[in-house]
Amino acid sequence: MDVGFIWDEDKYREVQRKHKVQFYEVVSAFDDPKGYETLDPQGHEDRWMRVRATVNGRVLAVICSEEDMPLNRLITAFDAKGEYLNGYD
Repeated sequence: MDVGFIWDEDKYREVQRKHKVQFYEVVSAFDDPKGYETLDPQGHEDRWMRVRATVNGRVLAVICSEEDMPLNRLITAFDAKGEYLNGYD
């Protein structure tokens, strides 16, 4: 099954501005076989946090939902640094 990615345009522009993250980086991070995933630390039951390296070696935390499978709905993405992992913004 092919898996795709969707992102709300307004939210994507905000993530680009605030975290300097590009769509291709986020998609490439899903190919990292050594990535880590857990339920969303903010408690959203239908969301996951995936911490993975991009094609360029940048380590991102990606919050996404699988509710629309085979599409991953991307919520936000940012550099995986300790201050964001528990209370991301």
